[in-house]
Amino acid sequence: MKKIGSMIMVAIFLAAALIATPFVNTKAATQVQITRSEAESRALNMINLTWTYSKAANSYINPKYAYAVTSPKQFNNVTTLQAVGIPYNWGGLDGMDSNSYNAPWINFLDAINHGAYAGNTNSDGGMGYVPGTAGLDCSGFVQAVFNIHDYKQSTSTLFNNYFTKINLSDIKHMDILDKPGDHVVIFDKWGTQNGLNGAFTYESTPDQYYGGIQGVKKYFISMNTINTGYIAGRYVNIAEDLPHPVSAGVFAQVSTSSAAVNFMSSPLSTATILGTIPNGSIFYMQDYNQGWYQVSYNGKLGWIYGTNIAAIPSGKYVTVINTTSLNIRSGPSTTNSILGTLNQGQYAMVLGYSADGKWCNISINGIQGWSSNTYLSYIY
Repeated sequence: MKKIGSMIMVAIFLAAALIATPFVNTKAATQVQITRSEAESRALNMINLTWTYSKAANSYINPKYAYAVTSPKQFNNVTTLQAVGIPYNWGGLDGMDSNSYNAPWINFLDAINHGAYAGNTNSDGGMGYVPGTAGLDCSGFVQAVFNIHDYKQSTSTLFNNYFTKINLSDIKHMDILDKPGDHVVIFDKWGTQNGLNGAFTYESTPDQYYGGIQGVKKYFISMNTINTGYIAGRYVNIAEDLPHPVSAGVFAQVSTSSAAVNFMSSPLSTATILGTIPNGSIFYMQDYNQGWYQVSYNGKLGWIYGTNIAAIPSGKYVTVINTTSLNIRSGPSTTNSILGTLNQGQYAMVLGYSADGKWCNISINGIQGWSSNTYLSYIY
């Protein structure tokens, strides 16, 4: 009977997983784009967060959960503590603007003010997230850094739903190293610590071999450890940072937490609003003025503020070079009919290439056709 019951439970679990996965993957596309510098700022805000720990207020746990809770070491033998950094909390998602499952608070500081138990390093207690505890585990920290609005992700679901596998040799600042089912860290830079080669990281961990609190901190992972099964990954909604100021002749796109950004008549917050530009729109940069960018949109020339602008994903869009106008043809040959043109200041999405690599299949304004690679260049 036990064996049959176990088989039924496994079947139910697998069926539920098959049903749930498409829903989660769909949500990946709905997340807000974030630049590497914005993600780093979120990480450092949590690493450098200062707050007051009180044993009287932040060390009570419901007795029925006590077996599954272990206090982070930084809180041992102290009555009060001016703490730095969010403590490690198994299954936790309490960041600067996120909260754990069914928690009666809105973020970590609110949790502490509500008398939550600060952290929990016990990952072997037989429970996931323990109600009443506050803080971040490794995947919760990564989820909070990239501002991923979803149910609490594990090291496996986080990677599968929101990250793309990349070669370790291609890893960049604010990519991740993930060992599904074990641990995940955010890559800062390559370096050496205690005579070991490896990577400096941002992460939440109870490990203290390289120092720091049991919690969110700047840390290190050796190359030997990386080689035990860590996979390099890149957030699907990451955007490269634009250099500031930006000179004329650069393409960019709107990146904002709202549906659209205001389009102003002059580089002033008090200027007349000409309209709005939808999030994700791509445009040609005309000029720069003290944090504002002049763009042409729907035949109008106006300004949007720099915090609402991000770089375009690399290897996705092309523009015209060495000519003012380029024909778009029905096939990869000069003998094919002309469907339209791609002009200076316009961009087109790359769909593919001809067999000989000399023609590019592009799409612009509803036109899909072929143009010569000789006159095309990737925007980034």
